[in-house]
Amino acid sequence: MKNQITFSNGVKIQYLVPMSKRLRRLYHFFSRAKPGSKNKEKLLLKIKREFEKQNKKKRDLINKVVHFVTKNYSKVVFQDDDIHSWQKLFGKNIYETSIGGIRNALKRKASTPVEVGRFVKTTGVCPVCRTNVKLDLSQREFTCPSCNSTFDRDVASAIVILKEGLSLWNVGETPGDENASVMLEYASIPHVSVSMNRENPIARAM
Repeated sequence: MKNQITFSNGVKIQYLVPMSKRLRRLYHFFSRAKPGSKNKEKLLLKIKREFEKQNKKKRDLINKVVHFVTKNYSKVVFQDDDIHSWQKLFGKNIYETSIGGIRNALKRKASTPVEVGRFVKTTGVCPVCRTNVKLDLSQREFTCPSCNSTFDRDVASAIVILKEGLSLWNVGETPGDENASVMLEYASIPHVSVSMNRENPIARAM
């Protein structure tokens, strides 16, 4: 969960809106309050208000990320991942990133959203020769045993998703990363940091 979004041009975006100290304190007092008491009702109202503040920050972050993507790319390719299963596995990490909100916003706002099916294998697949490579969850890079190409795990998956999505439209892949450096502007957004992986094949779109 280090990187919440990885693009096929090598850009990685890390973002989260952690639970505030105030919200943690409210939960603490709420758990100790007497059931049915007015104090518990007041605490619940405060918790709801604090949640709304957190959600407002997430919505703002989502809007900024999605605006850039939809502004710079005519076709946006992403996979229909099982977010609910991620929540069971990673818990609060999913809540703090609201990654499902990014995907849903792309569906609504991208001029041509292209969704790759949930069960299409994209992890541990060589983008060059399509050889399947078995990977542990902790393994972040891999070398293809067939063509000997080495990839960052997440960037490779993003490229495979891109190719799968474009194949649905019968569109050829257009290499280039002219927008990659511009995407580093996200480093100025609160709760967001951006890194760049330049040692993998470069392709356009997400």
